Amino acid sequence: MAYYKGYNEDATKEAANLEEVSEEEDQVNADILDSFFADEEESLSEKDQEEVSLPDEDTAVTAADTSRAKQEGTTVITKGTTINGSIIADCSLDIMGTIIGNIECLGKLSISGKVVGDSMASEVFVNTDRLEGSITSEGSVKIAQQTIVIGDVTAASAAIAGAVKGQLDVTGPVIIDSTAVVQGDIKAKAIQINNGAVVDGHVSLDYATGIDLNNIFEAK
Repeated sequence: MAYYKGYNEDATKEAANLEEVSEEEDQVNADILDSFFADEEESLSEKDQEEVSLPDEDTAVTAADTSRAKQEGTTVITKGTTINGSIIADCSLDIMGTIIGNIECLGKLSISGKVVGDSMASEVFVNTDRLEGSITSEGSVKIAQQTIVIGDVTAASAAIAGAVKGQLDVTGPVIIDSTAVVQGDIKAKAIQINNGAVVDGHVSLDYATGIDLNNIFEAK
């Protein structure tokens, strides 16, 4: 009986020790978990702040400027490129390739390639061997030397150094350079024809203001 009692006492003590160790391990594990979740919450909080942070005003302005610069840029049709069909653009165009069709753009139009079709832009500069089609511009039209244009020209001002076969309807001044050849009527506000230029057509100052031709030649 004494042996049995001692055995029970030893077993009770051992169980108590094991329970105490288990409680200590549970406390350590709980502390570790609390520390882990606290770090995770802090990390997630910092991440959330980074994700919802808005760009500052300087960044927003830069983005707007970049977008505006793209809109106000120039589209280039490179040499060796051929487009069969009309083109409509809200920017400037630089035509180095071949366009078989009409061209309409809100910006400036520069043609150094081949174009067969009518062209319309805020300003037009033609420096190519031959262009077949009418040209309409809200501003100026410039035709370079050794350039042949088969078509009418309508603009606010014009400077012709090449050859044009068509009517010139210009609400402002027209300069016909010494190397120019114009076959067609010219209607403008003011005309300057340099020595050596060839003009075959009727010339009139229909847009000139302050001059009454009929009154000048009436008998008094």
